[in-house]
Amino acid sequence: MLREVGDDFQADAVRQGTAFERQAKAYLGALGFKLHGRQEFTVIGCEVDDVAEAPNGELVYFEYKGSFKGPRPGMRRTDTVKKALLTGFLLRSVGNDTPYYVLTSHLPKGGRAQRMIDAAVAAKALSGVLLLNDPTASQALKERFGWPTGPRMGPGRTWQPTLPIARRA
Repeated sequence: MLREVGDDFQADAVRQGTAFERQAKAYLGALGFKLHGRQEFTVIGCEVDDVAEAPNGELVYFEYKGSFKGPRPGMRRTDTVKKALLTGFLLRSVGNDTPYYVLTSHLPKGGRAQRMIDAAVAAKALSGVLLLNDPTASQALKERFGWPTGPRMGPGRTWQPTLPIARRA
């Protein structure tokens, strides 16, 4: 039997997650964060998607939860919320108090997912869930960790386009 493009749910989910991760990294880079990649914590059996150095020099953990298809994308799925929050609780259980944020494509619309997030923030297991490219999220990160210090234009900028730029002759 031939499969149509998009029939393989798992492969499609991986492609969407990879695309969202690229966007999240570009977003954080534009905000002045230096990204150091995935970090595994073998003692507690979990990992974070990125360890970042903030513009003020502080270390920050980021988890990326985003997708663009389906009825419950991003942090609207309770199983996705549980997985992200468990990492925060496990980090705190071993005394790791590094700020831990989740960047998402979609925030929950109330309900159980939102109540779980609120409880985790109140317990200080999670610093926050932020909507990617949202001005409020950008402002919150800048106020907490400082403004980008490097140039945003020219050869030393923190973000480089992935496609070549056309130049006029």
